[in-house]
Amino acid sequence: MDDAFYNDAAIRMLKDNLSFHKRLSLNGKFFHVCCCAHILNLLVHDGLSEIEDVNYNVKESVKHITTSTVRLTIFNDIIKQLQLPNKRLILDCCTWWNATYLMLSRVLEFKDLFSRYAQQDVSYKYFSSDEDWYQRVIDVKNL
Repeated sequence: MDDAFYNDAAIRMLKDNLSFHKRLSLNGKFFHVCCCAHILNLLVHDGLSEIEDVNYNVKESVKHITTSTVRLTIFNDIIKQLQLPNKRLILDCCTWWNATYLMLSRVLEFKDLFSRYAQQDVSYKYFSSDEDWYQRVIDVKNL
């Protein structure tokens, strides 16, 4: 279970009930174990708060492109022109600890495409130049 208060209360009540009926081994010492995946997710999100502005720009870039078939077609045409592997952009998910990593990794593979894309889409405002990438993303990668 995660570390939510309501889970602690429920476990305490269940443990008391099972203890009363003497159905817990070792007096319930190992009855409630926190979910390691949840703890890992909390640690990762805490670390990601250090690059919140970069993460925001990357996430908004991916959403901007992937939420419109016209914009996605433009992006995919650039991929074809540069003869890059046909891979899709990945949008992160707050409940998967590794989703932000996957999103950032994929965006870095397409780093050179975003400045070209910005030339074709005047509404795109997140990573409009190579300088933006070096100031925001590449510097973070080198930390």
